[in-house]
Amino acid sequence: MNLPLATIALGTCSVLAAAATATPQPGTAHLNTGQPTAAPAVIGDAEWHADYDAAVKLAKEQGKDLLVDFTGSDWCGWCIRLHKEVFAHESFETAASKDYVFVALDFPNSEEAKAKVPNPKRNDELQELHGVRGFPTILLMTADGEVFGRTGYQAGGPDAYLTHMAELRTSGKAALVESGKIIEAFAKAEGDAKVVQWEKAIALLSTLDADSPFASPLAAPVRWALTHDPKNEQGMKLRAVKALIASGQADADVENAARELDPKNEAGLLEILLQGQFGGVRDGDMARAALEALDAMNELGFQDKTIAFQLNHQAANWAAGPMQDAELAKVYAAVAKGIGSDDAAAMEQLEKMLGE
Repeated sequence: MNLPLATIALGTCSVLAAAATATPQPGTAHLNTGQPTAAPAVIGDAEWHADYDAAVKLAKEQGKDLLVDFTGSDWCGWCIRLHKEVFAHESFETAASKDYVFVALDFPNSEEAKAKVPNPKRNDELQELHGVRGFPTILLMTADGEVFGRTGYQAGGPDAYLTHMAELRTSGKAALVESGKIIEAFAKAEGDAKVVQWEKAIALLSTLDADSPFASPLAAPVRWALTHDPKNEQGMKLRAVKALIASGQADADVENAARELDPKNEAGLLEILLQGQFGGVRDGDMARAALEALDAMNELGFQDKTIAFQLNHQAANWAAGPMQDAELAKVYAAVAKGIGSDDAAAMEQLEKMLGE
């Protein structure tokens, strides 16, 4: 039996929170996805296309980019707020529609709403492709599918959001060109020149986090070091593994390499992997697996006390909340309190869990 976990961060509804409710908040805008056809839905007076591929075709015809909203229309409070506070305003629609075709990919909870989604399998593919784990996630991308901006709910209304999007567009398109040049040069290079281009790729990847739209494309050239320096004799394999994990680009090969290079967590690779595992939890089974891994890491020993505190604190919240296991919550709360933190509110919460 899967336990629905609702881990909600500010401005983002976790995919796990979908099980919380299927009813929109009263008095808020609600995305109407229409009938299960390619016909666009409407938020305010703007057309929002529920069919991604149809929207891509239209964007190419009109010479525009895409604004793609991954939303949970009937359960995600932050999605509903974003629609009401920004997308439904005429000032936003008028300005943004000059550059973008609007796309709303809905992941509703109720069966009635699900029946109105034209192509849920395609939506799932796009969610997986772009690593969308929290809602709302807004992607700004070219009609060729190149993502140059990634954001979510932002307070301040339509004008502030338009300014935010303009900044993302300017910096994102410049970064898209830069990363594209590096990737192309790496692909063409040979011998020592390939190592030079690899250095440029890993330098850029090391500045990015898992939310960056440029992390995934750069991961391929950086991952080359795993086969080029398989025994880590040049130190490239270890550097690549660290950069790939930190940027959220760890696959099975990278995870195996991390365990091989750092079996006792002396370089902190295993705890960074564990941090990524916690971030990817979507249901009760995944949560229990993450907690088992945390138990092993607590025994092995963390290198970074901040990560150790955060993961044990999160584990205590999971146990006290959706898992409804007060005794287990106390176990992790005690570990987290023993590690300590400058976050006074978090420490106070732990003391309450422990009955102190």
